[in-house]
Amino acid sequence: MIINKHIMRTTNEKQVLQQIVNEGPISRSQISRNLSLNKVTVSDIYSELLHEGLIREVGHGVSTRNGGRKPVMALLNVDYGFVLSINILRQRFTILTSRLDGKSHDYASVSTRNVDMTTVLDMIEDRINQVVEDHENRLLGLAFGLDGTIDDNQILDAAIKGLKNFDLAKYFGDKFNVPVVLENMANRAAIFERDFSGEGVYDNLVAVTIRDQVSAGIVTNGHLYRGHRGEAGVIGKCPLADRYTEQNHEMVNHYVSETAVLKQIMECQGINRVDVNRIRRDYLGHDEKLLKILDEFTYYLAKVLANISSSFAPDAIILNAPILELLPELMDSVRGYVDKLAIPRKAPLLLTKNAKEASLMGGDSAIVHKVLGLDDLQLTFQNERNVVMEQIES
Repeated sequence: MIINKHIMRTTNEKQVLQQIVNEGPISRSQISRNLSLNKVTVSDIYSELLHEGLIREVGHGVSTRNGGRKPVMALLNVDYGFVLSINILRQRFTILTSRLDGKSHDYASVSTRNVDMTTVLDMIEDRINQVVEDHENRLLGLAFGLDGTIDDNQILDAAIKGLKNFDLAKYFGDKFNVPVVLENMANRAAIFERDFSGEGVYDNLVAVTIRDQVSAGIVTNGHLYRGHRGEAGVIGKCPLADRYTEQNHEMVNHYVSETAVLKQIMECQGINRVDVNRIRRDYLGHDEKLLKILDEFTYYLAKVLANISSSFAPDAIILNAPILELLPELMDSVRGYVDKLAIPRKAPLLLTKNAKEASLMGGDSAIVHKVLGLDDLQLTFQNERNVVMEQIES
């Protein structure tokens, strides 16, 4: 078998950088042992990364039992630049700034109520320019998320008018001269659960996002599964039998989407704006009409989750839904309905630990992978590591 030397070199470079991102602070000798690579090869790649400024040395580790020179330790240089993740929603857009190690800051939510899409794009451009102006380091990449179907960085379908078939990646890529990654919000939420939960915790998971639409992000053996033309996980458009008359069918979105449930609640309360405090208060006060709406929601959601559990057999199903974050007690009702169903596989049902920023942080991970050239390799962010260091340089 003939092995292309350029391909081998590129593979080695990626693996060395992956080691520094995931395991740093780490020494060249430890990288060599972990990857079973020649020390000279590792040192050569290490020197190139150091010269480029992508990594930095942070002091010395502990010498071996046999004594000898203390190893120099290296970390990813988080001051190399920053990335931005943006979600475009129906009445607002949210934006998050992150370092290359996944640590984020400067979350912002900007209202776009009664604003046309052209103006929304202008508002996003202005916000990006403001962040770039305020930041000491350079912008390395942009990640956009939205409800819809995305394939090969192109928007094939979108819940928001004006975005379908619009080349959003080229539009902002040309303006800021950086790579741009597009992904639907459910897939971004799945990436977050995979990359921020710890290496290997969820190699097979389904992240269900409930907002305007009900969508699922699917991770199998650590890799995001998009299906034909990015259509995997569009569960909101699947038919679901009526609870009382099985001959009647509606789409999952009709029963389970946040938009549908909140519309019912507002009609029940006789108001035209969502009042989360009142929803919480009426729930705790056992308002019968509200409890009936929520019981319908949990019943149909349980049916959807049971089908997912049986079909994909994931390690866990993780829910990202503002209404469940507001009323986490509803999870007991969802689990109760799932337990009553005769299905072969009942995966653990969990609420995400970060409903507000999960999709944004998943976008951060996606663009960091792209910027570092590590699209096909696992990166694990924000893991606490106990490393014995003699000194840490600023």
